[in-house]
This record gives sequence, structure tokens and C-alpha cells, in this order.
Amino acid sequence: MLGNPFLCDLSGLSFTPAQQKRIIRRIDIRVVLVLSLMYTSSLIDRIQIGLAMITGMGTDLHLTGAQYTTINAVFFAPYVLFQFPSTILLRIIGPKVFLASITLLWGLTTIACGFVRKYTDLIALRCVLGFCEAGFFPACLYLLSVWYPRYSLQKRNATLLTIGMVTSAFSGILAFAISHLGGHGTGGPSYWGKLINPTTGHHEPGIAGWRWIFIIYGTVTCLIAILSYFVLVDFPERIALGTAHKTTVQFLTKEEATWAIQRIQADRQDAMPTEFNLLTYLHNALDLKLWAFSLLILCQATVSYGIGFALPFLLTEGMKFSLPVAQCLCTPPYVLAGASTWLVAYYSDKWKLRSPFILVNSCLAMVGICLIGFVQNVGARYFGVFLAASTGLANAPCILTWQANNVRGQWKRALVSTMAVGSGAVGGVIGSLVFKPGDAPDYSRGIATCLVAKGLTIVIVLLLLWKFVRANRRAASGGRAIGGLVGFRYTL
Repeated sequence: MLGNPFLCDLSGLSFTPAQQKRIIRRIDIRVVLVLSLMYTSSLIDRIQIGLAMITGMGTDLHLTGAQYTTINAVFFAPYVLFQFPSTILLRIIGPKVFLASITLLWGLTTIACGFVRKYTDLIALRCVLGFCEAGFFPACLYLLSVWYPRYSLQKRNATLLTIGMVTSAFSGILAFAISHLGGHGTGGPSYWGKLINPTTGHHEPGIAGWRWIFIIYGTVTCLIAILSYFVLVDFPERIALGTAHKTTVQFLTKEEATWAIQRIQADRQDAMPTEFNLLTYLHNALDLKLWAFSLLILCQATVSYGIGFALPFLLTEGMKFSLPVAQCLCTPPYVLAGASTWLVAYYSDKWKLRSPFILVNSCLAMVGICLIGFVQNVGARYFGVFLAASTGLANAPCILTWQANNVRGQWKRALVSTMAVGSGAVGGVIGSLVFKPGDAPDYSRGIATCLVAKGLTIVIVLLLLWKFVRANRRAASGGRAIGGLVGFRYTL
């Protein structure tokens, strides 16, 4: 299959523009939308811990603020460690089997979180959840990059992230409704119920509302995993050669899949993966720009996760909103973030530019963070949440696409996807640790960390931009070809 000459000689293929649009639409549905659904379930299962905390979990499990911070942080240790083989396993096992299996596993783990008895149980399950989710996002990024050319990719990355963000934002409202199921359900041990008297340890009958949040969302995730097994598709070259895992629902013909490969080949001439070699794969890590992109993702994740984890506390303890109001107010900033993310992606792909959008968004995010941290007016602080969330999160697909655009070779792109998401997980650990409930109402430590992260983002982007402009000019004047391909230019 590797380097198959039939798939590299595509001159005989011809589809009308209308036929090409239909092929792209089918790819969007079966690749982007299915991955978005799975990604949404991973986000929801990951962030429900905060909503469960403020709907009774903290009281029932006798959790302190430090323990809650630890529960958030331990997720990321296995999440980082087990990401590196993910794109390799994706190639070996295939997307539908690999991604559906890990989705089912994290769904079952989420359900189990609804039946914990003590703090240590939750710690163990959060570690398992981190292990199960570790391979998903780098595999998603890599799978999208093999189906789409460079200047069609950011809209797809943005769609994946936007659907996940907006749906998970509304999950807070739904979680509040689910929490009212407290008291329903019978047949389990008494500690499943809401703790009524901490002194005597007496619980009310039934299952506590916060437990229902985990049970119901975990069950939905398991259903999504089963559905994805039947509809998620394989790599385009496997479909073209007839070696792909069969799907229940018809997807592309061999000719249509070959045309999809043609688009990639014309864009960057790396549509076909080379034979895997571990030393060559790891040698790619010597490229400094891969580490620069990873550091950008780390900074981005520090701010996004930090504000995301802290938002319920920012609203209740920092801005003094009641619990029901705070849960509702968690949603609007992320709805705006979804819209701004896709708008930035549309114009970024159209103009074939990434860095200007990252720079502008980072500056606006710093303004929003300053409003949250240094202004007393509640309305202004909440506006700061809108500004920080919408512009900050819009940078995520922009950075991820910028790195994919400027890396040639499937295995190198697989590595950079893994490095980026691993760095994002480290940023998640930082973000989960710097916003502490004890720092209310100003959360100065978390605010300062976010400002430093955004400032560092601006510096790194400017340095990369300087490097890419010089390399493009050198290549245009007949100097060293970029990535070993004459005519290839870095995306700015």
C-alpha cells in the first residue's frame, strides 16, 4: 500500500464541481461530524466534575478545595503519558475500532464515577478516564489532516472544537436539570443518596443528583461509541485500495476516495504514508518548530482549562451569583466562543493566514483576563469572561492548523499532533492548579498565570513568523527547498 503508484498517478480521474462538492459533503458528515460527536462526549465527561462538585459531590464525599484541585489534575498525568503511541495505534488498528473502543471505555468510566464512595475512588477513576481519553484528540487531528488539504483544514478543526464547546456549554444547563433526579433510584447502598447529616452520616433514600449526572452522561457516551463503530470511516488510501474496515453505511467508492487522495497529493505531496520507522519517527522531534507549536498549545490550554475549570467558582464565589444562575451563565460565553471560532476559521482558510488571527485573539484575550481579574464591576468581569473565552478558544484550531500546515510527511504530522495535545494536557494541569477556590474573589494567581501564557504566545508567534518569512524568501530565490519539496511555502 505504501507509495502505491496507482494512487500517485491520478491524472485519469475527473469529477464535475457538483460531484466534488457531494464527495466533500460526505467526507464532512462521516469524518468531521462523527468525530465531533465523539469529541463532545469526551469534553462533557471530562468537565462534569465541576458541575458535580457544586451540586453536592463535595459535601457527600467531604472534599476540600485542595482535593478538588487534585481530582482535576490527576486526569492529565495518564492523559499525557499515553498519548504518544495513539497515532501509531490508529494506523495499525484503524480509526473505527480504535476510536470507538476508547470512547466506550471512557463512557463506562464516567458511569462508574457516579457510584464512588470516597475521594480515593474518584482519584483512581479520573486516572482511568485520562488513560482512556489520551489517544483520542491526537488521533482526531491526524485523521482530519489526512482527509483535507491545508487550506480546507481549519474550518474542519474549528467545526470539531466548536461543536464540542457549544454542546458542552449547554451540558451545564442539562446537568443542573439532571441533578434534580436526586432521590430517584433504589436498590443500592445508602451512601449513593445525598448526605443529610454529616455528623451521623445519614443519607436520604435514592441516588444523589450529582451521581445521576455521571450516570446519564456516561450512558450517552457509550451509545455514541456504539454508533461510531458502524459509521466512522478508515483512511482514504485504504478505501481506494479496498483494504479498509467495512462500515455498515456506504461511504465513498474507490474512485471517489482516490480523488480525495489527489487533493492531498496536489497540495503537499504526502498523501501516502511511508513505512513506519521508530528512529525516523522520533528523529522528527529534533525540529525546533515542533516544540514551538507545542509550547503555543501549552499556553493556550493553560488559559482555556484554567478559566473553564474555574468558571463555576468565578461566578459563584467571585461574582456572587447563585448556583442556578451561575450554571446558566456558564453557557453564553461558550456559545459566543463557538461562533467566533468558526468565523476566524472561515477567514483564516480563505485568506490562507494563521498568525495574524492568533496575535489579535491573544491581545483581546489579555484584555478579557484583565477585566476578570482587576475590575470590581460584576458586569465588566462577566464581559471579560466573554472576551477571554471567545478569542482565547478561537486560537485553538488556528494554532493546531498552523502547525499541520507547516509540517510535511504523515508520520511527522502524526508526531506533532501527539506533541501538541500532550503539551495541551500539561497546560491543562497548570490551568487546573492555578485557580484555587481559596484565592476567591480575585483569583490573582490564576489571572497572572493566564496573562503570562498569553504574553508568551505573542512572543512565540512573532518568532515563528520571522523564521517562516525568511525561509519562504530563501526558497523563492532558489535556495533550500522547504521540507524537501520545491514549491512548498510555509503558511504565515
